[in-house]
Amino acid sequence: MKKKIIILIIILFLVTVSLYGLCTFIINFTKDTTVTKEKMKEITENYDKFSATVLDFAKNRDYFYELRANTYLEEYASNIGFWNDLITNHASDIQKVETASKVLKADCTLKFADPNVNSKCTVFKSTYEAAMNYFITDIISYNKSVDEYNEWAENNGQPKLEKGKFAIYDDYIDYDNDKEYFGKEDVKSE
Repeated sequence: MKKKIIILIIILFLVTVSLYGLCTFIINFTKDTTVTKEKMKEITENYDKFSATVLDFAKNRDYFYELRANTYLEEYASNIGFWNDLITNHASDIQKVETASKVLKADCTLKFADPNVNSKCTVFKSTYEAAMNYFITDIISYNKSVDEYNEWAENNGQPKLEKGKFAIYDDYIDYDNDKEYFGKEDVKSE
């Protein structure tokens, strides 16, 4: 009789441990599924916000380059405040891209079952890399022009321009780790 009680206790213990393990697995699986769905929803929602900031950055970058292409070095002197504000606004635009990327940076570290979400993450990574690298190229190029102008301004008694500042990164990045620096351009003197 004592042997049967011990066997019954062992069986009850094993059943209890098994049920507890099964319940824990189901609860954790449900939580994980819920968290994964939330992350996928966050990615979808934030991707649109991120894309909008990148489009604004690109549009303003085109305007920036158009102005620079149509301005002679000496013409900077007639509107120093405008140019200083323009480069500051350009840095503000890239900062908006950085802010809009926070959730995507955190959530796009995983692979998801939904190929649409994975695609958004892949595009986000390359677009983020390109925007950051384009901005670095812009600052390097603009600062070369500023150096040339400031040298001319010093020789001609004109006010000097402020150099552009690196907003997020101060060197080119390979955010998607593909061994290429998308958006990196060779900066030649203008």
